[in-house]
Amino acid sequence: MTTPMVKTRFAPSPTGYLHVGGARTALFNYLFARRAGGQFVLRIEDTDQVRSTAESAAGILADMQWLGLNWDEGPAPGAAKNQYFQSMRLELYNQFIDELVRQGRAYEAYETPAELAAMRQQAEREKRPFRYRRDMPGRAQSRIGSGPAVLRFEMPRKDIVISDLVLGQVIVGADEHDDIIIRKSDGFPTYHFAVVIDDHDMGITHVLRAQEHLMNTPKHLALYDAFNWTPPEHGHLPLVFNMDGTKMSKREKARTARAAVQAATPKGQKPDLETLAANTGVAPDALAAFMAKKNDDAQIAVTVAAFMRTPLPEIDVQDFRRSGYLADALLNFVALVGWSPGGNQEILARPEMIDKFLVEGIGKTNGRFDRKKLLWMNGQYVRDQSLEALLAALESFLQVTDYPLARADGPTRLALLEMYRERTGTLAEMAENSRFFFEEPTIDPRAFEKFVINNDGAQLLQTSRKILEPVTPWNVQTLREPVEQILALGEKRGAAAQPIRVAVSGGSVTPPVLEMLALLGRETTLRRIDQTLANVKAT
Repeated sequence: MTTPMVKTRFAPSPTGYLHVGGARTALFNYLFARRAGGQFVLRIEDTDQVRSTAESAAGILADMQWLGLNWDEGPAPGAAKNQYFQSMRLELYNQFIDELVRQGRAYEAYETPAELAAMRQQAEREKRPFRYRRDMPGRAQSRIGSGPAVLRFEMPRKDIVISDLVLGQVIVGADEHDDIIIRKSDGFPTYHFAVVIDDHDMGITHVLRAQEHLMNTPKHLALYDAFNWTPPEHGHLPLVFNMDGTKMSKREKARTARAAVQAATPKGQKPDLETLAANTGVAPDALAAFMAKKNDDAQIAVTVAAFMRTPLPEIDVQDFRRSGYLADALLNFVALVGWSPGGNQEILARPEMIDKFLVEGIGKTNGRFDRKKLLWMNGQYVRDQSLEALLAALESFLQVTDYPLARADGPTRLALLEMYRERTGTLAEMAENSRFFFEEPTIDPRAFEKFVINNDGAQLLQTSRKILEPVTPWNVQTLREPVEQILALGEKRGAAAQPIRVAVSGGSVTPPVLEMLALLGRETTLRRIDQTLANVKAT
């Protein structure tokens, strides 16, 4: 008998940005398929008509492309929906729903959400678990004119055994099953039903997904059994937690944005939402609901935090991209959150990850997302990349941010990368620190006091200006000797470099003076020195 080709899938719901935990799930499925010489499928599970959006679907595809997790089957970016969107597969789902009805395994249920809540509360009062079953007392057998019913699948009255690739054997007892809803009152199938039909129809052989789905698997296995199909092998992955053991939740963004608004509000007063709405462009009613914790809208959180100049916690792939992390570094890091390739190696190129990936290396306990380690790892990637690859990554970063560095031409960007790559952890750090090349800097008063006002700084700066003023043309070659003269000024070599740094950049930490001045240009350099000397006289 021929062994079927290994086929894995990643099937996100388009209800927001791609969570970094979801990216790790996608990566593990990608690595598993690639190592086995199989195929990796991307499917968009958009049967939730209330929360699913085209914008979220497009964002997920863009994030997957940025990460380089290229799929063999799936949606075509920028094209119309195809058969890899669940909302385009209703005819197929209905065929199999009708089959379950013919078998007598599916039936209509009429309870309203309020009635179901009351039934659960009654079970709690009686200190018994609530399990919805076809033969349960008090179930509404029919309700003519009550509106559309849901369709439920009658679960088997037996224990269900999960042979999990990660967790081993898991047994779910017969008394733990509910008769699950497989079609909602709006006519769309539920996740539980559609995922089974799709995985079977698409020939999926292995499903790697988060442990939070573990208790969904008995439902899915029961459906496979009802259709007499062979289910794929399942492996449930440990979750991704913060270092303090809390879940990496998208709600952290909303909490952080609200806290920033509250911190800026005078004690005893309420936030001025009218002014905040005017400054952010967020509709007043939406902003009021957000601040009242009636929703955790991520886009409102991003907009409010940007106005408040408050950094948000990085939760989604898009957050890490905007923070200037490299795609390969992020993938390398998240691969090690819950998986070990063996040995002590931490920097793994993609071919190495594929070669070393084994399900046996996946842990059973929740992984910890160590941002300090990610920053270190990203710095390693920044320094190890070729300048050409780094320039391409920088261009991608500038597409999703608004730093003034975006105005620079290719040679200027390349020069800045050469200056900063040894002293930066992320592209965002480089973009922020290089602002003074494109905008007038704000002088750090402490640096001004220490390096210009004191320690003969003003005199050193005046002498440095006299050395620089006659230099023409202005480039690295013509500046080399004058800069050496400046570095030799004073009792300690390099003492005169600090007043120049403060004058031209606003602070005392910059790239090497020679390269910095050459890129900044003669006119800008001399003008900023003159302005700083004028500020000295004014003090």
